[in-house]
Amino acid sequence: MTWALALKISVAGLGMALLSNCANPVALHTRFQPHEVAWFSNRGTNTIEGTAIARAYNGTAKTCAALTVTLFPASTYANERMSALYQSDQEGFNPILMGRSANFDNDDPGYIQTAKTTRCDAHGHFAFSELPDGDYFLVGEVTWQDRRAGLRQGGYLMRRVRVGSGETKEVLLAH
Repeated sequence: MTWALALKISVAGLGMALLSNCANPVALHTRFQPHEVAWFSNRGTNTIEGTAIARAYNGTAKTCAALTVTLFPASTYANERMSALYQSDQEGFNPILMGRSANFDNDDPGYIQTAKTTRCDAHGHFAFSELPDGDYFLVGEVTWQDRRAGLRQGGYLMRRVRVGSGETKEVLLAH
């Protein structure tokens, strides 16, 4: 077998693995309960700000510059969803290649509608202000295109954060 043929077979296998990951929906056992997150629509005095960073295979630091950071209020449904994606409801990293699929067979669109989103600035900083006291999940995207491999790299970072009493919490999402 030639080197070129072996490479083509490897790339085809990677493509099939990626496609099979997307094809298997994850069943959620809890249902989204809007009353659990009704507090999130209140205006508060807390701020969550921070930076999202991931290290590329060559050692360079990549940030969330111009990418999305999402803030979800914690709930029973959110806990199960985060545990499925990050194998934890506290913090984690879900790689874009070979990571856990966000394809849930009974996902509730109301859950996504409760989220707040922002974009990171050019330096990879983000902020959410006027938040009510409570527990939250921060999810930050740090992805980039690897020119040599021709593949999107990086993934999604998650951390659970609690704020209260008018505090400003500085968070580093890092992998």
